[in-house]
Amino acid sequence: MKKLVILGLVSMLLLPLLTLGCSEKAATETTSSPKDQTVAITLDEFAQQKSMLKYVEMVKSGTLTVRLGSNPSTGYSWGDAQITHPDVIKQISRNYEKPTATGLMGAPGTEVWVFETTDTGLAMIKMSYSRPWETGANATFDITVNINVR
Repeated sequence: MKKLVILGLVSMLLLPLLTLGCSEKAATETTSSPKDQTVAITLDEFAQQKSMLKYVEMVKSGTLTVRLGSNPSTGYSWGDAQITHPDVIKQISRNYEKPTATGLMGAPGTEVWVFETTDTGLAMIKMSYSRPWETGANATFDITVNINVR
């Protein structure tokens, strides 16, 4: 009986450490700084995984910047951001940044969206990158950002 009690206590002490080790991947997908957040994904990352899911926790009156690789010379373009709850977060700008250091014709740049949190609650932003004339799941890359505004 004494061995079972000791084993139980050791298990309870080690469980948080094991949980931390198992949740390392989830932690890289979650940004937890409360005020201003940035989610950035390159075209190389999309080439490895066509669909991305990110989690962000923020506070009211914070700013979320989403920076996504983009190369209009390929015919691909990012569509408009679809926001599930515009009363929680709203888009305030969208710009394309040309590549700076490469000097190569057809080099990818970055689409930059800026969103502002306006109320507490949950919201989701979804964006897709595709060629308008192609159809099917293989022709589309997408990102979903789940936002929890406290």
